Amino acid sequence: MSEIAIALFFGLGFLLATVGYIWGLVQAFQEEVVWGLLYWFIPFAALVFYIKKWSNKKIRKTLLIQLAAWPIFLLGGIITMVSYGAEFAKLAQSGTITVQPESSEQSPSSFPSDFSISSSPTPEQSPIPEPSTELSPAPIPEPSFGTVGGQPGNFKQLMKLGYAYYGQGDYQTALINFNRALQMSPGNTYAVKAVDNTKKAIAQAKAK
Repeated sequence: MSEIAIALFFGLGFLLATVGYIWGLVQAFQEEVVWGLLYWFIPFAALVFYIKKWSNKKIRKTLLIQLAAWPIFLLGGIITMVSYGAEFAKLAQSGTITVQPESSEQSPSSFPSDFSISSSPTPEQSPIPEPSTELSPAPIPEPSFGTVGGQPGNFKQLMKLGYAYYGQGDYQTALINFNRALQMSPGNTYAVKAVDNTKKAIAQAKAK
């Protein structure tokens, strides 16, 4: 409804301004060709024409028609501002913005896609859980990964073994594997985080 009212106000204002201008141009040519040319081509010449011919009622009426368009334009602008302001306020009240808080710690198991560990009955577990005071020791399963000379053969296998032992509560063995992985890839974010979390778990276990 407001859009229709705005269109009507601006349409009416434009119509009055156009009709008044054309009518004034015709009157200027009727008075004198020079006035008509000045009215048409020279800015503000029309205002001088109306001041000079103010005593002529027809010419005065033409100016009043053009002036009447301005209040209509102003009213249309006010309606536009009020309408869009109310719409914006309604959207601001109804819109909901949810901000996900960033975790203070990132699990060391946040590997890229090539380090993702699929869910299976094997000892791999990801991510490493936060150390819990209720962890109970359990038998350590034999790792199902390939080894070289009795030791894990690469960084990925070392990390997976560390997760497996961590999940079984054997934090010392998990720490050994994480440290070996860190030696193979110094400064690796995931290995560093895994070592830190495992050390925290060992400290909590000793504090019992």
